[in-house]
Amino acid sequence: MAAVETDRDAPSALCSEFLNFSAKDTAAKWLQVSNLPKEVYQHLACYVPKIYCLGPNLNPQNEDLLAPLLLQSPLEWYLCGEEPSVGLAKLEQNNQPSQLCGHVFKVGEPTYSCRECAADPTCVLCMQCFLGSVHKEHRYRMTTSGGGGFCDCGDTEAWKKGPYCQKHEPNIKQVFFGQYFFFVIVLYCILVYWEKCNLLILFSRARGDTYYCMLFNDEVHTYEQVIYTLQKAVNCTQKEAVSFATTVDRDGRKSVRFGDFQFCEQAKSRNTSRQTKPLRVQVMHSSVVAHQCFALKALTWLGQIIRYSVLIQVSNLVFPAGARNVYHQLFMSSLLMDTKYKKLFAIQFAKNYERLQSDYVKDDHDREFSVTDLSVQMFTVPSLARMLITEENLMTTIIRTFMDHLRHRDLHGHFQFERYTAQQAFKFRRVQSLIGDLKYVLISRPTEWTDQLREKYLEGFSAFLELLKCMQGMDPVVRQVGQHIEMEPEWEAAFTLQMKLTHIISMMQEWCSSDERVLIEAYKKCLSALTHCHSGFTDGEQPITLSMCGHSVDTIRYCVSQEKVSIHLPLSRLLAGLHALLSLFSLSQSELSPPMLIEHPLRCLVLCAQVHAGMWRRNGFSLVNQIYYYHNVKCRVEMFDKDLSMLQAGASMMDPNHFLMIMLSRFELYHIFSSDVVQQNNTLIEEMLHLVIMIVGERYTAGVGQVECFDEIRREIVHQLCIRPMAHSELVKALPENENKETGMERVIDSVALFKKPGVTGKGLYKLRPESAKMFNLYFHHYSRADQSKVTLVNILQCDVLLGILGAVLQWAMEPSGGHWSESMLQRVRLLCLFSVSHTHTHTSLELSEAPANTPSILALLETLQNAPHLEVHKDMIRWILKVNVTRLHHDLLMQVALLSDWMYVYVQTVRDKDKAERKRKAEMARLRREKIMAQMSEMQRHFINENKELFQQSLEELDPSTSSTLEHSPSSCDSTLFCVGPRRWRAGGSDRRQVVTCILCQEEQEIRIDGKAMVLAAFVQRSTVMSKNRKRPPHNPGMSLYYDPLFMHPDLSFGTHTGSCGHIMHSHCWQRYFEAVQAKEQRRQQRLRVHTSYDVENGEFLCPLCECLSNTVIPLLPLTKTSCYKLQFSKFLGTNFLYVNPYSSTIKEMLTTFGTATYKVGLKVHPNEQDPRVPIMCWGSCAYTIQSIGQSIVITLVAFSSAAQPGLVPFVSISLVPDPRVENTPCILDIDMFHLLVGKNVTTQLKLTNWEHFFNKSRLSADTAQLHFLHLVTVAHIVQILLSSVPGESLILPLHKALHVCFSGLREVDSGWHLWCCVKAGILPYLRAAALFFHYLNGAPAPPELHTLGVGEWEALCGYLCLPSNLLQLFYNNRELMEPLLHGWCSHPGVLQGLQSSVALIRFPRESNHLIELPGDYSALINQASSFTCPKSGGDKSRAPTLCLVCGAMLCSQSYCCQSELEGVDVGACTAHTFACGAGVGIFLRVRESQVLFLAGKTKGCFYAPPYLDDYGETDQGLRRGNPLHLCQERYRKIQKLWRQHSITEEIGHAQEANQTLVGIDWQHL
Repeated sequence: MAAVETDRDAPSALCSEFLNFSAKDTAAKWLQVSNLPKEVYQHLACYVPKIYCLGPNLNPQNEDLLAPLLLQSPLEWYLCGEEPSVGLAKLEQNNQPSQLCGHVFKVGEPTYSCRECAADPTCVLCMQCFLGSVHKEHRYRMTTSGGGGFCDCGDTEAWKKGPYCQKHEPNIKQVFFGQYFFFVIVLYCILVYWEKCNLLILFSRARGDTYYCMLFNDEVHTYEQVIYTLQKAVNCTQKEAVSFATTVDRDGRKSVRFGDFQFCEQAKSRNTSRQTKPLRVQVMHSSVVAHQCFALKALTWLGQIIRYSVLIQVSNLVFPAGARNVYHQLFMSSLLMDTKYKKLFAIQFAKNYERLQSDYVKDDHDREFSVTDLSVQMFTVPSLARMLITEENLMTTIIRTFMDHLRHRDLHGHFQFERYTAQQAFKFRRVQSLIGDLKYVLISRPTEWTDQLREKYLEGFSAFLELLKCMQGMDPVVRQVGQHIEMEPEWEAAFTLQMKLTHIISMMQEWCSSDERVLIEAYKKCLSALTHCHSGFTDGEQPITLSMCGHSVDTIRYCVSQEKVSIHLPLSRLLAGLHALLSLFSLSQSELSPPMLIEHPLRCLVLCAQVHAGMWRRNGFSLVNQIYYYHNVKCRVEMFDKDLSMLQAGASMMDPNHFLMIMLSRFELYHIFSSDVVQQNNTLIEEMLHLVIMIVGERYTAGVGQVECFDEIRREIVHQLCIRPMAHSELVKALPENENKETGMERVIDSVALFKKPGVTGKGLYKLRPESAKMFNLYFHHYSRADQSKVTLVNILQCDVLLGILGAVLQWAMEPSGGHWSESMLQRVRLLCLFSVSHTHTHTSLELSEAPANTPSILALLETLQNAPHLEVHKDMIRWILKVNVTRLHHDLLMQVALLSDWMYVYVQTVRDKDKAERKRKAEMARLRREKIMAQMSEMQRHFINENKELFQQSLEELDPSTSSTLEHSPSSCDSTLFCVGPRRWRAGGSDRRQVVTCILCQEEQEIRIDGKAMVLAAFVQRSTVMSKNRKRPPHNPGMSLYYDPLFMHPDLSFGTHTGSCGHIMHSHCWQRYFEAVQAKEQRRQQRLRVHTSYDVENGEFLCPLCECLSNTVIPLLPLTKTSCYKLQFSKFLGTNFLYVNPYSSTIKEMLTTFGTATYKVGLKVHPNEQDPRVPIMCWGSCAYTIQSIGQSIVITLVAFSSAAQPGLVPFVSISLVPDPRVENTPCILDIDMFHLLVGKNVTTQLKLTNWEHFFNKSRLSADTAQLHFLHLVTVAHIVQILLSSVPGESLILPLHKALHVCFSGLREVDSGWHLWCCVKAGILPYLRAAALFFHYLNGAPAPPELHTLGVGEWEALCGYLCLPSNLLQLFYNNRELMEPLLHGWCSHPGVLQGLQSSVALIRFPRESNHLIELPGDYSALINQASSFTCPKSGGDKSRAPTLCLVCGAMLCSQSYCCQSELEGVDVGACTAHTFACGAGVGIFLRVRESQVLFLAGKTKGCFYAPPYLDDYGETDQGLRRGNPLHLCQERYRKIQKLWRQHSITEEIGHAQEANQTLVGIDWQHL
């Protein structure tokens, strides 16, 4: 791409200068000069441009040769003062290991954090330190590093106990060296990347005017946008553009042009696009690029030998991503490893915090490439964090910096996200990292407070209150009336900010709770901020007076359904939390206004109630989503729970009547209960009663009830498990997490639940203990709306307003047809009545103190309602309330509370028992009714038989002959031995031979006949390497498919063709109509909208109409036929010629052709050709391969098709066993798989003939005899094959071996004949099993019972079933005069000697079954292995998505452009390319960093599958999100292996894609 060639000195021109150069003399000269930086920089200015960047390629090969000698060697001489190899060795020997590990994590490397001992989640260990520490016996979290952090082993502040591993025990000796020299080198590396530094002046010996057009990574544009722009700007090919984009993404920059300034500037000017902003391009002088390249190498070199360094103040310099990464690693391995310099660096970092964060926000690189990412290394150290708060006011600085970046406010000073531009949204995402820094500072609360710490913390708390004031009341909503809202408002940003601050608010409260003085001052500040924020809470509303039940209260006129209301009230909720802490410390509060405290939380809860009542439907889904997150576990701790706590606090400080009247006013229900109003909203009343229940009953919160935190967690777990048994991960998601990502569940879960381990599928589940079921509460306040919550507070239960509300609802319920009440409303009233009688001490607890004379009491209403017929379902509950009220005078309060706690459980059990009894009664009635009907039918049958005795007697006489005929053909009637081959084989009788099946499409029955309509099975043909013993032998080249001869299968079974079927049967014409309909549907889909499907119709694929199993062909069913029992001697058989007659109907022939063509097309990857003679050969091979792999029941059809085609191939196949010197290039006996040969020889003989008399007149040979002789001949050949290849150095003095030894003298003789016979039996057993299965389906002979299970008698049963002698050597003895010439012909083949003497190992029998690779038991070992894997095409760069092939064990760089290759004209990823090389198009991979199994089939199909690694709770962790230790589950791994062995991977992918359509849209070929 260069426009001009460089006129710089070629590498050869440096030879003379190189020969005269002395690194030792240069270092000695540097030691004597007074200005060291000047001398070093002049040396670098002289030699760096001569070595680096001499042309378009930034990394030529000569750099690695010249740079160490001319640049690196003088630096090492200066550092060591002697020969570098000697000096560095001494340095390493004298330098003792530091007590700080400081191992810098690579991307994807495993990290460990102890859940019990770590100070915070950021404290992690490397794998070596973890294995040598005490934490491996604790509960720990395992994650993968994103790169950039380091091991905290040895840091005493990071661990509560066990801070050291065995390697990093404390030692005192430390070594300092070369600090000034390192300062010079690091300063050089900074200057060459500093834009403000004029390098052309600094390095005056720069080269001529040549430039690079440098493209930088901006983290904004996509790969496709970069590739398209590069093709247009620099006129490169797509492949070159992909290479450029990959390098830019990996290294941060890439040169796309080299030449003069005008040539490079021209490319920069073409960098324009209408859709997106231009790429980040810069024209750079070649000298600048040269020095930057060397600076990157110098940083890497320093990182290898540095131990201590000096403080260097740097900001976010214009480093590319690769240089930033190296620079950060150097910082962490040197600067941050020393406590002194780490403290100094932290101070400078805090002083420049605002400027650093501003630079980061303006930058477009990820945080991991910014110096701001180092904050976690300092702010999480408790001592440093305290020091920075007190001395540098860090807490206030972080908060104010955060607020400075969010300047978009409304008129009231609230944050406004509605009109955010794309740039402001991008800035908001980046500025959220400051919240993470604040979390790091607060993550460890102090145990001891100083006055200075109190002062600075409260100053930071005040700044935090200013932040919350900007959030208080933001994003208000107004109820939409009349017309639906036109556009959904923005709401995600506000809730994102709320969720980010949730843990910050909780940690602020924890800090306050650790010191009483701080808590009181913080409470005052928060109360003052809330008062100031709402101007005394009235907001200008008009005051009104409410009166009810003889009580009155002054409040304001406010309707939630008409005014603005906001769900964001962080100030009110923070005050609620601090108020609960004051109650916990028994501290008093003064100057409080309870109506002000409850006003805004009450408005928010009323808003939720009105949304549930359907009053805000015209406001769209944005409000519904806000209500959802308001109650969601991620937000509810600092939103819903705090609002409820604030209402409880206000209710406890107010007159309960006043509180309820204000609540009725906000719910807009005051007029319903204070006057006779006809129109009302029952759902809103239910929500109001629900809120009362929560306020008076929910006491499982510290500061509200006398409970501990674990009591609250235990109660949460019980109510979650009452819904259904849950997995550990489901429980964790349902519980709120603290700042350390812990729920505390493990401490209480065993006391309330039992754990059930999972099986091969599913998850481990926790099930509630029976004794814990009594804690169940139907009205638990964290249930969803369907599961209402239960709550209590005594003073409200005694107030007149509540009793008036209850009495009004009960009076409404007196009218059966009244519309003023609902079942749910009455249920809540009943519960409040029960609470009232259980928590009061006077008999008149349900009586109004100021009730009118004509108003009935609540008790009287309950007594009337218990007899109301329309309230039958509520009768038991009402009687229970009345019973409790009567017995209350005779029991103390404690006994009543116990009675109340049992009521829910008893009531639910009573309802369930009633339901169960009702179902049992109905089932008994149905059983009696069935017995009565059956008795009537039996009586009618007997009556009918008695009236028609003569007819039945005649029918029985006609059935006798057929029955006796069937018995004659049954296996037990004539012979106890079953044969599947030969003249004496089992033959089906008339009734057994008749086969009737049902079509799954038309549901019609059809008999399978030779001249009938064809019945077919849906089938799938695929290439396979599952049984391959030589994966290095590649499948045939698709380009050479026209010349490939598949006649003989090699014993290594390197690849074959497998056919599988789901077994569902159809008429051939029904299937054809179905497939045509599928084709038409796909054509219409292409015209409308192209949607990917899980099958490819163009390649003949379809889904089974019944089970939706992927298929690509059909197999016709053929009937069993009857053959003659004529016998022939073996000697006459060898010289027989065969004839053939095709007896099948036209439809069967058509389906045979369809199947054969599909096997030929898939197996050879060629276009269909019915006339190709290899079509039947591929069918034979598929038949044999399928039987050898699994033993499918469909092989009879495979055999039948092959027998219907190409009989002329029989003599050629026979040549392999009866050698003919006239035929050349025949394979030797060691290169033939005998079972494939057996299938081929049998199916090419006329096995299915209709005109037997015509056949006998010609050949005098029956098919049964031919099958038997074929079997004997191939069996002997296989025994010879075993003797030649599989006997480990031993022989047998037997006639067969003697004959072999005469024919081939290379066999060694020993006397262990028994051992040889055992080897032969073991080697031939798989062949006999496959042969038995083959002839079983070929001839329809039933298998003897001994073969149904593996046992001691399997050998004799197999030999008997195959009509073979138990001593197979008799096959040789009985035909010795014929066999010896065959043995001589087999062993004299030149390929035999060549194969035995070859260095390549022969295939030994029995062939061992292939397995997937062995995986380590601990998943962290696999992560560690993957972390050291580098991309093979990226110059040692770490792979972002290392993927392990489970078939061969190869580690691949997946999902990256760098490792893409071309396959059949398409660019595919590394996994897809490997799939075709290793698995013939089917692959099984483990994505290590995601803990996810990947199934691939072809280039367009794939799915994700559950990995075989489980945690201690029986769950997988795809994505490693939970971090629990993972261990290999052998049962699940065997299940994956079973899918692979059974060739079910493609079927699994099809089912997964049909169930989840999102999988279809993934570009699997890029993985």
